Amino acid sequence: MNRLTGFLTLAFLTIFGLQSCDDNDTIVGGGITPEPELVGCEATTFYDWTDFQFETSLDAGATTWLGFDLSETTLFSINLNQAGFHCAIFEFCDGELGSPPPLYSFMSNGNGQEVGIVTEGMYYLEITNTRPGRLDFEFSISLADIVYGCMNDDALNYDTTANVDDGSCEFNDCNTEYYIENYGEMILDCDGNCAPLSWVADGYCDDGAWAIYDEEGNQVPVNLYCAELNFDEGDCEAIDEGCTPGLIEDCNGICAPANWLGDGFCDDGSYEYDGNPIFFNCEEFNNDNGDCDALGRSNQQRVYPNGKVKVR
Repeated sequence: MNRLTGFLTLAFLTIFGLQSCDDNDTIVGGGITPEPELVGCEATTFYDWTDFQFETSLDAGATTWLGFDLSETTLFSINLNQAGFHCAIFEFCDGELGSPPPLYSFMSNGNGQEVGIVTEGMYYLEITNTRPGRLDFEFSISLADIVYGCMNDDALNYDTTANVDDGSCEFNDCNTEYYIENYGEMILDCDGNCAPLSWVADGYCDDGAWAIYDEEGNQVPVNLYCAELNFDEGDCEAIDEGCTPGLIEDCNGICAPANWLGDGFCDDGSYEYDGNPIFFNCEEFNNDNGDCDALGRSNQQRVYPNGKVKVR
């Protein structure tokens, strides 16, 4: 009897056990739902911003994310040794992507790039390879203390130590009564000095060879030779590098034959060379080595337009 009971029990368990494992049965309860795989900025690993170097490879069009937790406001630069990587910095993560708009967005140039100021907080950096083919790259971050000041080197209070411009730059006030009466409308030249507007594109290359007098009577060279002023609007496209052999600069910097000095003729502008009046009647040339003494015409110099004075 005991054997029969045991046999029936085993048969019952076998039959119903096989039924419970049938592929068509649905298991209810007790299951564990797997966590979704994190991608994009959600999968960002955070690093110590103050001491970080990173190197990896990215396929064409591939993206990697780096996270930083900053404890203080700072000015930072990014160093990425390959050009053609698009970098974007976000303050927030929204799903796979950073929450637009990015705080900063730029293309790497293969060198260090100053990015800007960031305040305390968490940031997400997206790096995307925009070039064809897989590329290896090295990446690091440089931090710097913020020094506010005037960063315009034409300003009177230009601060060479500043790395963030605070809008405090001060410039020469050129349109004063003195300048207007003597030179007309004024502008700032390439060095931040006052310069007559009429000197621009007047046929003279104002590269510091010509000067005006300031309100204290000081001679101030005028420099219009820079890209901002289109190189004196073309006047300085070709700058004379000096006189050719046998010629010297006269009292006004015009090339003239050296043998005209002391040749018995007073070169006070009465004679021309290469279309220019020549002046040797100045102290530098001993009044044309005496040629102009007998005529009583000493130290006469060429009069230039618009108040130009030759810088000695």
